[in-house]
Amino acid sequence: MKKSIFFVISLTFILFTQNCTGGSIHSLYIASANTNPTRDYATPASYYRGGLLFHKSNVPGPIGSNAEGINEGRGCNHSVLYLASFGDSSIEFAKKSANITKVAYVDYEQLGVLAGFLYHRVCTIVKGS
Repeated sequence: MKKSIFFVISLTFILFTQNCTGGSIHSLYIASANTNPTRDYATPASYYRGGLLFHKSNVPGPIGSNAEGINEGRGCNHSVLYLASFGDSSIEFAKKSANITKVAYVDYEQLGVLAGFLYHRVCTIVKGS
């Protein structure tokens, strides 16, 4: 019983100090690279916007060219209870899902339930031809 309690506490500590989703307890106190594609969501300031129970937003991405935005491809990554994460939210996966060769622009969609702790989804949306 003591081993399982120690394991759960250790796992919880590790999960909350890693920077997998772009924001963590660790990144609050120690400066580190911001790898979150939606940079505003890597800091605690995102909690002040509201949406503690449910939050959904679209954030424009940094990539774009002169292609037409005819087709739309999506790649999503899901996280459940901060314990399991699955999916592919890469730009390449989103391009392949819609057979896009020329990228017009990239957007990101964030969805969180209970501040993203219960369920969190990040989708990369690629439009192009």
